Amino acid sequence: MYILIVLIIFALVAILLWFRVKYEPIDAKDERLGLPAILLAIWMISGPVFGVHFFILRVAGLTDITIERLLFSMILIFLGVGLLTGKVRFQANITIEITMGIFALICLVSMVRTGFLPISREFASPWSMFITGYFFPFIVFVFAKNYIVSEKDVVVIFQTLFYFGIYLSVMAFFEYADLRQFIFPQYINDPLISTVHMNRARGPFLNSALNGFGILIGFICGLHLLQKKTGFAKVFYLAALLIFFPAVYFTQTRSVYLGMLITLFIFLVWYRTSFPKWKLISLPLAVVLTVGIAYSPRLLSTERRGGGVAQMEEVDVRLGLMIKSYVLLAEQPFTGIGLAQFVPSSFSGSYKGPVSFSMEGLEPQLQHNNLLGIATELGIPGFLAYLTLISLILRRLKQIKGKLPETGIMGNNLRIAIFAIWCVFLETGLFLETSVNIFIHAVPFLFAGLADGLYTRSLESGLLSYASIRKSQSPMRIISSHV
Repeated sequence: MYILIVLIIFALVAILLWFRVKYEPIDAKDERLGLPAILLAIWMISGPVFGVHFFILRVAGLTDITIERLLFSMILIFLGVGLLTGKVRFQANITIEITMGIFALICLVSMVRTGFLPISREFASPWSMFITGYFFPFIVFVFAKNYIVSEKDVVVIFQTLFYFGIYLSVMAFFEYADLRQFIFPQYINDPLISTVHMNRARGPFLNSALNGFGILIGFICGLHLLQKKTGFAKVFYLAALLIFFPAVYFTQTRSVYLGMLITLFIFLVWYRTSFPKWKLISLPLAVVLTVGIAYSPRLLSTERRGGGVAQMEEVDVRLGLMIKSYVLLAEQPFTGIGLAQFVPSSFSGSYKGPVSFSMEGLEPQLQHNNLLGIATELGIPGFLAYLTLISLILRRLKQIKGKLPETGIMGNNLRIAIFAIWCVFLETGLFLETSVNIFIHAVPFLFAGLADGLYTRSLESGLLSYASIRKSQSPMRIISSHV
């Protein structure tokens, strides 16, 4: 019965999307708010907030059904309809997509060799990590590239992430102040789900570092939206942006502190404004400096609750994980140990690393460094493929310089905001295994798809303009132009 209901719903959605895509073609000049932007915006929030801990429906013969998975299924249907109707194209400028395909193929070959399922229920599933960390974010890239094209659609994405950041900041205050009766969803308070970071603002991610990433993304989006605000709306945005600073502190996580500093540096150096940028940043900077001076002894202490950054236990753990990664990579440099096999390999008797870094008797620890984890598990080919992918995306941000207007939401500042998002993402990946959470990877690849789409359409418009000029010329003038 449940299967029949799900199939009927999907059929109705497919019919609706077919007619919408077929008779309402996407155009960069069409400023109407599109269904794809709304769907993508809702899905982004549903992942961290309305995931498996909020609602799950288990049906015999089907995978577990959650709100996030239902919404993503609609995104897949949308892409499928787009491919059938020609709205999603792979004819030109697909270097990034090809690199994604190569990396995905390396992952699949690795899982064929070592297994798609975990060797034990206590370990992460290779197939799940592949879908969450890479495959679904790659799909989001293609979706954003082809469907998020108008300014109104881009504004919807930015506003959604900004207001989501406000929500995370408010929840962070409730967690830090121990006002847990106001926290939503309530599973954030449940120590039975996870005991990780219960003493910090971990939010719906159940992890303070991931929660801090969401807060920083909201802060970046709010800063970019601020340029178009006037009157009361501008006052509201300025006031809302101020609450992000204490929220970062409430995470009690050093990688989040560093991410905020990187964001401020990027916006102060490269982001263009019509007024001196020090006026925008002077108040929060003064507050940070005042608090920093007043609490300087605590900042250098090992007490994390008091804001101390000198706690060394986590540093020692990460050092041990890095040494383990080096030992395991040296054993199999070209094939790697297999996707999602770092934790099982560390606990198995095959590990030959230093005894002082043995993980025996401890709970399983992920790599805590995404790039080093890729190198260890997928070998040098996987590492080089992923590094190439990152390089192509950052290169694309450089290439769209001069192809965007000087001002506006879709102006040159857009690429600076996207660059800041990617810097925060890469910085987070240096201290955390980010592939375990789909939001952390989907958001950067969403904006990468947006940037690649802007670049592709700029090339197409240039070719169309050139073709129209040639068409308007007489044959003799065309011959003369080539002489």
